[in-house]
Amino acid sequence: MKSSGLLGASAVIFPKPCCLRGITLKGDTGKEPSLTIYDNATEASGTEQAVSMVSDECHCDHQTWEKGEKFCSSGIYASLSAAEGDYIVDYDYD
Repeated sequence: MKSSGLLGASAVIFPKPCCLRGITLKGDTGKEPSLTIYDNATEASGTEQAVSMVSDECHCDHQTWEKGEKFCSSGIYASLSAAEGDYIVDYDYD
């Protein structure tokens, strides 16, 4: 399994076909960012694969999937709604 490492802005995670394995989003205190994962290698468009949101009451969200459950044929792009959170995306590729 590979990881994006800790990121704080929208970014291309992997530009080739792969499997989304997990996401972790942590919001800053008092902020409510969201993270949307797209099956796309260049921008926030295409098929949504996952959405993660945190609230002022719950500052962290973690989701995981089995290998092959969330296949991204074009790659992975992560779109963070604001610069008030950090995230990690885990993925596999062959």
